[in-house]
Amino acid sequence: MKLYMSYTSPYARKVRVFVRELDLEDAVDEVPVNPLEDPDELVSVNPVSKIPALITDDGTSVHDSRVILAYLASLKDPGDLYPAPGDPKRWAAMTLAAHIDAILDAAVAWRMETQRQPGERSIFWQGRWRGKIERALDALPAMLDAAPSYRRYAEMLSVIALEYIDFRHPVLDWKRTRPELTKLHDEWASRSSMVETQFPQG
Repeated sequence: MKLYMSYTSPYARKVRVFVRELDLEDAVDEVPVNPLEDPDELVSVNPVSKIPALITDDGTSVHDSRVILAYLASLKDPGDLYPAPGDPKRWAAMTLAAHIDAILDAAVAWRMETQRQPGERSIFWQGRWRGKIERALDALPAMLDAAPSYRRYAEMLSVIALEYIDFRHPVLDWKRTRPELTKLHDEWASRSSMVETQFPQG
């Protein structure tokens, strides 16, 4: 299989970590691309030129990180790392995953706004996205504690989101006032799946 990805994309990193947690590295080739350049190889897989995008062994195109995770989970028993279809507890886990995705969505939008020309940047929207992230992080520890199952799945996604915030928005300094999230991060940060997929430094 081929995974079209970027080393700076948190959505691609979700898939890259998941691949390693399932020991599927030998089954997936990572293909770095720049989606902003609309490369033909990516557009042929996903016409809207978004990553991650996966080509399966039979040539099927699968895109959006949530869909790719579900596909990979169908190839190998993920245990508590992915909600099982048919499990009624799945919906709570998927809702928590959506909460974490909302953190990423706001963080990415904030990042894109900072890349605009200085006179075109919106202070209002930057403040709004920051507020969303702050509130979501404040709520996250209690949501994790209340998770009925699949906590490892939510933990994996949470740590990826936290490290993306460190990567793009260190001004948030989330560790300063959130000891529960700091502890969670430290428990996961040394895992090989996280180390091998770290965001670029500098």
